[in-house]
Amino acid sequence: MAQKKKEPVANSGKASFYHDSFQGQETSNGEFYNKNDFTAVHKTLPFNTIVNVYNKQNGKKAIVRINDRGPFVRSRIIDLSRSAAMKLGMVPYGVSPVSIQVLNLFDHLAMNDSTFIPNDVWDCFGRKTELCDETVFVWQTDYWKHAFYMASHLALDYHLPSAQILISGEIKNRTYKVLVSNRKDEIECKELIDKLQKDGFIGAKIFKVNRHQIDSSANPPHGGR
Repeated sequence: MAQKKKEPVANSGKASFYHDSFQGQETSNGEFYNKNDFTAVHKTLPFNTIVNVYNKQNGKKAIVRINDRGPFVRSRIIDLSRSAAMKLGMVPYGVSPVSIQVLNLFDHLAMNDSTFIPNDVWDCFGRKTELCDETVFVWQTDYWKHAFYMASHLALDYHLPSAQILISGEIKNRTYKVLVSNRKDEIECKELIDKLQKDGFIGAKIFKVNRHQIDSSANPPHGGR
């Protein structure tokens, strides 16, 4: 008996985004929808797959993580959180033609959550670094791959020298804070924050660096298992 062939994943079609009424509702992977996060719905891609979504109408991009199943409307290949839709310039239009690309570079590296130590700071190029006093908090996630892809995207999209990831908490209760450091002054920080908030990073704000807590030279980096 011939085996049923897997349908290829469509990489081009229409994208829509969640209505605000879905805020807090459970997704297919057991999480709760957060309109201010960068997540998405896809019919077949594995949960926690990181995807680059490209808006064909305006050239804008968003980096999202798959955490729900759908959409079940013909011709639509992905549904997005509100923040992701803002990043793509889809609000208030609702539906846009997009292409999607699965990001898998980190799948081939010997890295995982145990690679990182609490209070370490890494840049988007995979180097240990430090934060300066003028730093902007952009967004945070529980998923290290999403954090590093997002930091790389930010550096390119906003023409920044780099973006940073602050490791917070032990593995079982960990978050990865995406930051932009090395701003010239508070005025420059606020200008960037304004741009970020308009692009869906609703929680962007000035980040107060705790010198007593963050000492990136205290612990050397170590490999993941």
